[in-house]
Amino acid sequence: MTGFQTGFRFPLLALALLAISPGAGSAATSPWAETEGGRVRLIVLPEEADGRIPALLDIELQPGWKTYWRDPGESGISPTVTMAPESGLVVEAIRFPLPKRFSDGFTAYTGYDRSLALPLTLKRQQATQGDRITASVFLGVCENICIPLQAELSVDMAKVSVANPIEAAMAAAAEAALPAAASPDFAVTEARWNTEGSALSVTFTAPEPSAEKPLQVFVSGPEGFQFETGAAPVRSGESYRVDVPLRHKPKAASLDDAALLFTAESGGRAMEMPLVID
Repeated sequence: MTGFQTGFRFPLLALALLAISPGAGSAATSPWAETEGGRVRLIVLPEEADGRIPALLDIELQPGWKTYWRDPGESGISPTVTMAPESGLVVEAIRFPLPKRFSDGFTAYTGYDRSLALPLTLKRQQATQGDRITASVFLGVCENICIPLQAELSVDMAKVSVANPIEAAMAAAAEAALPAAASPDFAVTEARWNTEGSALSVTFTAPEPSAEKPLQVFVSGPEGFQFETGAAPVRSGESYRVDVPLRHKPKAASLDDAALLFTAESGGRAMEMPLVID
């Protein structure tokens, strides 16, 4: 692992102790798929009582390299994961920790400059054909240029009956790094499109920002939607308001029915919630 940054990782000693602890099962983990600047693998955990299967897209980056959020902004490739039909599974959700904004002087984009693990939720639609499942993964890693990473990641489902403590700990850390749900002091109170449908106006409450942890907001939508990055919130009484321009949407997409997410950070806290358009 030399040369790779580690994001949500435990110290090597702790991992070594977990690896030799009694009851540590085999990892239900694909081999690494590597490219210049980074590598990626799929980790699958045991099926839960509701039938959903937690998993991780584990992304390791070399120093100086970046990857992208679900809405990459003006440039970039957001991560996608598609299960092979014979796997009998679909990806119900990919969740992302709070991103950062970047600019290279020509374009602005949103993503990460560190290694990270994205929590996935897999849902069974039919029986798996055989013992292995395969996922097609596509994402971008960039330094001075963006390099697409496309890979077929395969996992032996026979090894998913018992969670390996290392992978279970990684999954818990990845979940803990996600933005929290809305709370009374950190939530959207109103969201509406402007008359032209070219910008979304959001009013929200938020903790007091600090110099180290300023207030920043992100809006993201379904595939094909792109919002401007860097919109500046303004204070309005006890609340804040931000107008976020819509850069692109599919022609046939409805603004009123689009599933939009509002993500914000302020004062060291992060929050994410679906938007209900008034």
